[in-house]
Amino acid sequence: MREPAATSSTAPRRRKRPPPVRRHAGRSTPVTVRQRGVALLMVLAAISLLYVLAEQSRDEVEVYTLSAFAGRDQLIAEYQAKSAVNLARVVLHAEPTIRRTLTPILAPMMALMGRGLTAPPQIPVWEQTDLIVGPFRGGDGGSALGELANIDFANGKNLGGLTGLDSIRVVDEDSKININTLVRSSVAAIFTGRQVIGLTTGTDMLPFFTGLDRDGQLTDQLTFVSSIVDYVDWDESQFDTSLLNPNAAQQGGVGSEDPLFYSNLRPPYRRRNAPLDSVDELRMIRGLGDDDLWARIIDPDPGNPTRRTVTVWGQGGLNVNTANAQTLLALICAFAVQAPQCSDLSQASQFITSITMVQALTLSMGIPLFNSAQNFVATLQGRPPLGPMLQQLGLQPFTIPDTGALERNIAVESKVFSVYAEATVGGAHTRLHAVIDMRPQPALPSTFLRASSPSLSTITTGAGTAIVNAAGGTIIYWRED
Repeated sequence: MREPAATSSTAPRRRKRPPPVRRHAGRSTPVTVRQRGVALLMVLAAISLLYVLAEQSRDEVEVYTLSAFAGRDQLIAEYQAKSAVNLARVVLHAEPTIRRTLTPILAPMMALMGRGLTAPPQIPVWEQTDLIVGPFRGGDGGSALGELANIDFANGKNLGGLTGLDSIRVVDEDSKININTLVRSSVAAIFTGRQVIGLTTGTDMLPFFTGLDRDGQLTDQLTFVSSIVDYVDWDESQFDTSLLNPNAAQQGGVGSEDPLFYSNLRPPYRRRNAPLDSVDELRMIRGLGDDDLWARIIDPDPGNPTRRTVTVWGQGGLNVNTANAQTLLALICAFAVQAPQCSDLSQASQFITSITMVQALTLSMGIPLFNSAQNFVATLQGRPPLGPMLQQLGLQPFTIPDTGALERNIAVESKVFSVYAEATVGGAHTRLHAVIDMRPQPALPSTFLRASSPSLSTITTGAGTAIVNAAGGTIIYWRED
């Protein structure tokens, strides 16, 4: 007989089997919900780290790329400016050829001025350098010269590459007062000092020499000129300022130079007692630290170097054909005696105005006024052919006792030039200043140099054998900004 089935109240309960534990492949540890969150965080952290590394790499690549572009633009700008300097040297080297070409045109014009049918002296072609090298810049530069010379540069080869070239300026250094000439002799120091006196004369200059300068010193006009001479000359003796007056008798010795003035400055330094290498070195001289005085007598417009009145380069003689009226008056007053133009401000102003007007009429057409130093001195004394013409303009003749000394300080051709070239490519800008000496240089005894330098040609001059650089002069100063 079968037993009755157990009731639900008495039947044993079956336990539910727990869910199976999921295991990772290769693992025996179970993955809980908390562990799954940690893994997600680790993944997110890894992605964030990779993103940061990617951004950093991208920034580095961008910086390196921009740096490479800047370096490329700087290199291109530098070599475009150097190319401009070399083109300016070609223009200077080609001046005799250009002069011979223009002689048939200029000779009749000079004959109308009473100069006769003679070949003109040096023509200031360097003032048109920016126009002459225009085809190498392309665009408007080539079209301007093409219209003037009736030449089509459209099919020219190797032109238009200097697209970043801003401007080229060639400055005649022989048209300025050369401070370094005072180291040649005591006589040269006197005449150079008189020219500096001529630059500092005038009622508008009195405030600079009646008050304290930047160094806290009272520097009058004579002390100022003496400081310039003593800073550059070779000796240790103080310059006798009484020699600056042509009518004064020479005094006795005035003692030695003050050894303490420059040593008491901060920072201290010594006098150069040697020729200067650059115009900026003049700022080291007592009194010239004043920016207003510097702008008044040295460099009125730093952006226009043609207005600078003083130089430390040059062949020594002042080119009276290219010097401005103020510089000419300073030169004349260094040798003339009892000249009202040197003491009367109204007479000086009339001289400067008349000479500026005459130069505007002649130099603009490429006609130099004087073909020799003797011709310039004769004009100052009122003799023909140009003396009577200047008298009609109201200029009185000068009295010059020692005409030979004045002639030795005069030139009618320039040999030393400054070339200023600027180029901008992208964000890079380069400015070059090179000083070119076009005079033949002394021959060196090294046979290796002559054998290894095909650009140097040997010529014979009155002073002996000399070498000429066929590339266009010798670079004696170089500055790159």
